[in-house]
Amino acid sequence: MVDEKVVDKSLFGKGMFRKSVFSLCTLLIAGSVMGCYGKVATVQPPLPSRADEVAAFKPVKPEVWQLPNGLEVMFLPDQELPLVRGRLFIKGGALWTPSSTPGAVGATGELMRGGGTSELPADELDKELERLAAQISTSFATEFGSAGFSCLSSDFERVFSLFSQVLLTPRFESEKVSLWKGQALEGIRRRKEEPNTVGTIAFNQLLYGSTPYGRIAKSADITRITRSELQKLHKELVKPDGAVLVVTGKIPRTLLERVVERELGGWISRGSVLPPPPTIEVEPKPGIYFIELPFSQATIFAGQLGVPRLTPDYPAIEVFNEVFGASGFGSRLMQRVRTEKGLSYSIYGAIAPGIVKGMNFITAQTKAESVDEALAEILLVVEELQHTMVSESDLVERKSAIKNSFVFNFDSPDNVAGRMAKLRLLKYPEDYDATFLPKIEAVTPSDVRNVAKERWNRDKFVIVIIGNDKAYRELEALKTAQAQDSALQKFELIKLSFDQALEFE
Repeated sequence: MVDEKVVDKSLFGKGMFRKSVFSLCTLLIAGSVMGCYGKVATVQPPLPSRADEVAAFKPVKPEVWQLPNGLEVMFLPDQELPLVRGRLFIKGGALWTPSSTPGAVGATGELMRGGGTSELPADELDKELERLAAQISTSFATEFGSAGFSCLSSDFERVFSLFSQVLLTPRFESEKVSLWKGQALEGIRRRKEEPNTVGTIAFNQLLYGSTPYGRIAKSADITRITRSELQKLHKELVKPDGAVLVVTGKIPRTLLERVVERELGGWISRGSVLPPPPTIEVEPKPGIYFIELPFSQATIFAGQLGVPRLTPDYPAIEVFNEVFGASGFGSRLMQRVRTEKGLSYSIYGAIAPGIVKGMNFITAQTKAESVDEALAEILLVVEELQHTMVSESDLVERKSAIKNSFVFNFDSPDNVAGRMAKLRLLKYPEDYDATFLPKIEAVTPSDVRNVAKERWNRDKFVIVIIGNDKAYRELEALKTAQAQDSALQKFELIKLSFDQALEFE
């Protein structure tokens, strides 16, 4: 993936990730509820309450120790299958490399694995891992990098040795760098073929401007990336300071300690601490930004800059998201815009906190001729939640959904240990999981309304629409009509071009 996004995907598991710290692209693919236009959803019975069962659940805690170089190790034995899995999380990413070429941090992450090691060329490494039925993967994004492995217990020592080579001494073969660049260039060329991709990029650019949170790699950037830049970024980013290695599986701790010390004990600490992430001073200009592309349907992105993680009202934000747009057919957006009005093929919306400022977003698909009406109904849903209380029965159901899904964050040893590592890496409080459910239970209808009132401001909305000329004419007609009572009248209609990214005149 070339685009270095504002938020990272796969930070957490099934419950928290999809509603709190998620990547917008992932939500569009996995979170949106697709269906035929105008089809009425089957009403589902209320979710059963499993409060006692959930409250009694206590995840197993991994064993933890630290190497002298600062690397922390978390180990959770799992005797079920003769397998070992591991993942190393490294603090730092594209947000802390402002001088790097856009796309270079992502390339560094992919090519640590794909470009061979000091001891094995890339093709030989592939063959060796295939022979062992093992896997090794690496990546870097905005906030942190990761490197993972999986193998049979009997092959652990050999695979971990290969893993350490990939991590510490990547080769970055010139041929593999060229191959990666060709694939990346093709991906950029095809961006315009997918409206959700266009909308995600444009929405990020308009919200975050020229800050590191809004930058997007273009073809010229990919062409400029060199092997020497990747080597430089590797030295800068890959360090044991604050890193966490998570291992689960069927091996004795004594073996794990010995192998980790042998392979990673010599990894030299930098003694450096990451500075605060870049600030966001930009104030996005509200408006309706139209991108004309030959799609028969119109795709809508609407929202504003949001909040950092762990604001005092984060439990109320979780519940608000369930009520508003993160719960499929049960959400207000889906009930109003799709089920009642028949105006949307799919619709989703949530508050997504970020490291400095996240985003409040709504995304929907509709017919070209109904884009103005769908937009107006979306804004009305926001307004209604700001002025009316959620019913007690609705609130109980939303809380039950959150509680019932929370346990799935701990449905495997990998998830238990990995979640603990990522919470620590992102500086969540140690009692976050222990206090999460009681805090959700304490959320009141007025708390949900306060989130709607205090965290959403329709006057600040940035609205991106991707559609054909027919959709644009519908919006133009609305702007020229005398419908001064329309909520859309206050927004300026601005037409923009998109090739590899937004093009501003």
